[in-house]
Amino acid sequence: MPNSRPEKDVSSQPSTAQPAVSAGPTATRRGGVPVVVTWVVTRAIMVLLAATVENVATGDVTYYWRKIAALGEVGLSQTLNEYPTPVVWMLSIPYGIGAGTHHGYQAAFIGLMMALDAVFAYALWRAAGRRRDAGLTFWVWFVFLMGPLCYLRFDLVPAVLAGSAVLLCRRRPAITGVLTGVAAAIKLWPALLIFPFTAARRGRRNTLLGFAVAGVGLAVVSLITGGLPRLVSPLTWQSDRGLQIESVWSTALMVLRIAHPRTWVVGMSRYQAFEVFGPGVGAWLVISTVATLVGLVIMIMLYARGYRTPNPTSGTIGVMILATIAIMTITNKTLSPQYLVWLGGPMAAMLIMRSRDVRGRPTIFSRFAIQLLVLALITHLVYPLTYTGLYEAPHGRMFVLSTILLLIRNLCLLVFTIAITAVAWRATGRRPDPDVLGSVRLP
Repeated sequence: MPNSRPEKDVSSQPSTAQPAVSAGPTATRRGGVPVVVTWVVTRAIMVLLAATVENVATGDVTYYWRKIAALGEVGLSQTLNEYPTPVVWMLSIPYGIGAGTHHGYQAAFIGLMMALDAVFAYALWRAAGRRRDAGLTFWVWFVFLMGPLCYLRFDLVPAVLAGSAVLLCRRRPAITGVLTGVAAAIKLWPALLIFPFTAARRGRRNTLLGFAVAGVGLAVVSLITGGLPRLVSPLTWQSDRGLQIESVWSTALMVLRIAHPRTWVVGMSRYQAFEVFGPGVGAWLVISTVATLVGLVIMIMLYARGYRTPNPTSGTIGVMILATIAIMTITNKTLSPQYLVWLGGPMAAMLIMRSRDVRGRPTIFSRFAIQLLVLALITHLVYPLTYTGLYEAPHGRMFVLSTILLLIRNLCLLVFTIAITAVAWRATGRRPDPDVLGSVRLP
């Protein structure tokens, strides 16, 4: 873990903006007790919710347990084929800790996710100079607002790995590469983050070396243990899936379903996901495919601009990373609530370094952080609190309320993506806007 605050970035470009740093006059120079108390209280509430009113969200943990329990019978090649092979190894850890029992597995899984959350919070605190900083405050409340879902899926792992990679990208580029490679071996999408991380010439070779060693090493072990079909199964798994009800591209149909509940039907697919069926679904699937390709082109152009940027700062790298994750999220036909967790780790790390300028004024990252907190809350309201209204009999107040919340969440996510991508575009290139990552006025 970093032992002191990361060095602030000073771009070589002429600029009228002040260099951005995390701690300004409002930084709280206190010990860790208030942070620990806040963390413990919020996490206790999350566990209580998971055990009571939000117990429905534990379904995936049960699914993991069943698959790992059958591993000895069906073999690695037939276990959790929708995920990369290292995920099977990772999900076997709580099975061993929990002595193979269902309740033991649930307790161990939640405990391990809580430990990961705590370790990252501690890393943020250390990186902030052992004081409560905007990045740490954001992380504590972001996870809380997302709710128990953070502890009931393993998406917290790549989020923390990506956030840790951001914290270390300036001083430990090789470790950043390793963390990115491991995250990619778990969830695939973090492989794209290697491009923002290598935008700066300084440390590029070490970052690539660390990424190659970790990524290729895990791929070789996966090939040896599971075979080639199992190695590539996560890449082909998504291709035949339908339109998931939370996807941005299903939003129009879900809203129309309020007026015409019998025209569009929601059901569980063989991919263990709720999908929408009815007129227009095929067209929206085509649109989502086109959007995915367009998003990929935008990301490639963004990376090219990043490589042309003279001496890109941590802010440049961070905004490119956030834009990458946001673009992947909205263009995906299978958007799930836990995808929002991916944005939390990198955002917290960026706030440690660039939440305020030297005059104590919030930077643009503070504005995006507030937007993410709102998105986290709305996502929590959608899943699991009102989720039954999206897939059960289409009538009643819950049906309308859940659909409206879904509409608001997806519109907010779309606005966030467009805004963060526009900022990333302006912050990169041969002549980046010197003020775009500077101070902003918040209401």
